[in-house]
Amino acid sequence: MYSGFASIRRRCCITVLILSGCFWCSITQGAEETVAAWRVVILHSSDVALPASVLLEQTARKTLLAGTTRRIEFYTESLDGLRLPDSGYESTFVEFLQNKYKDRKPDIIIAVIALALDFVQQHRLALWPEVPVVFCGIPEEVMRGRILGSGITGVCLDYDIAGTIDLAINLQPNARRLVPVAGVGDYDKFWFQRVEQVCARYPRLQTVGLTNRSMPELMEAVRRLPRDSIVLYVSVYRDTTGQVFVPQDVLKQLSQISGAPIYGGNDTHFGYGIVGGVISSWETQGRHAAQIALRVLAGEKPEAIPIEPSPPAKSMVDWRELQRWGISENLVPLGTIAAFRQPSFWESYRWYIVTALSLCLLETLLIVALLVQLRRRRLAEVALRESEQHMGLAASAAELAMWTWDILRDQIWMSDKGRALFGIAPDTRLDYAALSARVHPEDRAARDAATRRALETQGEYTMEYRVVLSGGQVRWIAGRGRVESGDGKPLRMRGVSLDITERRQAELETARQRTELAHRSRVMLLGELSGSLAHELNQPLGTIVTNADAALRSLGRDKMTREKFREVLEDIVAASRRAGDVIQGIKGMLRKEEGTRQLVSLNDVIAQVLRLTQADALAHDCVIVTEFHPALPQVEADVVQLQQVFLNLILNAFEASKDVPKFQRRVIIRTEHDGDSAVRACVRDFGLGLPGDGPERVFEQFFSTKREGMGMGLFISRSIVAAHRGTLCAENAKGGGAQFWLRLPASKEINV
Repeated sequence: MYSGFASIRRRCCITVLILSGCFWCSITQGAEETVAAWRVVILHSSDVALPASVLLEQTARKTLLAGTTRRIEFYTESLDGLRLPDSGYESTFVEFLQNKYKDRKPDIIIAVIALALDFVQQHRLALWPEVPVVFCGIPEEVMRGRILGSGITGVCLDYDIAGTIDLAINLQPNARRLVPVAGVGDYDKFWFQRVEQVCARYPRLQTVGLTNRSMPELMEAVRRLPRDSIVLYVSVYRDTTGQVFVPQDVLKQLSQISGAPIYGGNDTHFGYGIVGGVISSWETQGRHAAQIALRVLAGEKPEAIPIEPSPPAKSMVDWRELQRWGISENLVPLGTIAAFRQPSFWESYRWYIVTALSLCLLETLLIVALLVQLRRRRLAEVALRESEQHMGLAASAAELAMWTWDILRDQIWMSDKGRALFGIAPDTRLDYAALSARVHPEDRAARDAATRRALETQGEYTMEYRVVLSGGQVRWIAGRGRVESGDGKPLRMRGVSLDITERRQAELETARQRTELAHRSRVMLLGELSGSLAHELNQPLGTIVTNADAALRSLGRDKMTREKFREVLEDIVAASRRAGDVIQGIKGMLRKEEGTRQLVSLNDVIAQVLRLTQADALAHDCVIVTEFHPALPQVEADVVQLQQVFLNLILNAFEASKDVPKFQRRVIIRTEHDGDSAVRACVRDFGLGLPGDGPERVFEQFFSTKREGMGMGLFISRSIVAAHRGTLCAENAKGGGAQFWLRLPASKEINV
């Protein structure tokens, strides 16, 4: 029930809206009908059928209608004064207009050419008092000084006669005469006189005027003109016989028989036989006059609107006439418009030609592309075969084993060389587990970790590991591969393996020889420190002997108490431990095997070495200055090897100081931070410095600045530091002498 009421209510609302809309439309329509239409009278001086009159009126009407939404009534009147001058019907025409517009007063008058404006000014009070007037088509020269009265404004029209002559001279540089052509009507005579005045400005050219003739005489005179003439067509409304003509029709006849090119400045003549000119437009006149009329109709006072000068004319040529008279387009000045250009075959059918050529070219390119692709494919096949042969040859020469692991199916393809390398039979199915079973148990976990890391990062796999063959033989393998992915997932891994057993054995032998060489170097250094070692041992041994003798004497006299005897024994034990530490240090230096690495402080290592070198410092009269950082991070190192490095550097500093005066003999040993991840130690002397041809030479093998030196100490020292992931470098210090910098990475463990 409620839905039925809702439907009825909706229908009522729609009906009310429709009735309201109809009522509003009727109101607005009635309001529009009450607004009176504008009445516009266009008064021509000549026949309204003349091309200029038709063009001007059509443009004026379009402009007026486009400029307002208000309805406009147009009325066209003509004096026809260019064909019928002094006809004596003017009073009759005035009476006719009075009767015609008695009940329909115009809102504005548009007067075309001076004759119409003269008529309006003379009979305005009788015909259309207080009706505003807009004129057009009148030269500025005529309007200059003329008293218009109130309610009159307009736009002027001038022809650029000099511009037209200049254009003609450009197109005919060999011209010898200017020939103005005009009829005998008032309009003809007015403009003919002005053309002759402008021609007088060109004394190089002879001026020959053709006027005051009948039409046949005029035709014959134009026909006889020599080719080097420039014909300037003005207008022909009447000839001497009184016949009336349309200037455009006369121009068409003259252009067909003229012996020379014809030029003009009227847009209604352009395209009917003139080669070109600086063209003034009657269409533009109609547009400007209508625009001024709209302003007046909108309420502006005509006398408040200034008279507009003649609108700019355009330099134009008729391309057809250029071709007819054989005038080169290269003579046309820049900025000149070439109208009626007939397109060439290329211009007419350019897109058809381009399309056809494009299709042919495309077909040719496709054929060429197919041939090139076929040739590339053949070359690629040949190159692939050659590449496979070269790769096989290179792999065979380098003894490389190639393999591919299909990760998704867990299948491994391996070349015959690879199967022989791992000791796997040619027909055996190979997967990751089978290959991993061949890996040495101690290396299996590291190899699996490297493989997982490569799969996770989808990057490269690099690993050196051992394999155990069926006979128990161990072989070292270097493997390298790259993961290939698809859709973000690893698909396969390709790589090569190489037998590096001989290289590993050579490396072990090299390491053994290096250890032997370092051991011998330490022995030599200890030989150089024999005096210091004797001094270090004599002191604790002397203490032991002295305390023992004192104890024996006291026991003989039976005067030693139990406490005194304990003190003597404690001194003997302490001296024995000091001697034991010295002997233990010597044993460590003499040991061939590499010691275990541990967390140590460079300050402690250097202090131990300085205790061993005290006697040498006294022997060389050297003062040792230490500048230890109090909170130096620890390093992970072999203590014996670091002692060897610092022992070598300190003894070299003593040796470098013997050639300078005693008061200059100093050795400064400094430790410091090098950022947050490293520590540095510096050993500086004040000797003669390093060789001038390069401080780095001192680290070369068998290079020595001492006559009795072997040139191995610094070479071995740098090797030891490099093995600890550190650096050892040398430089000449400011103020004289040399300084050696040792840099080691700080341990990541907490330093205490």
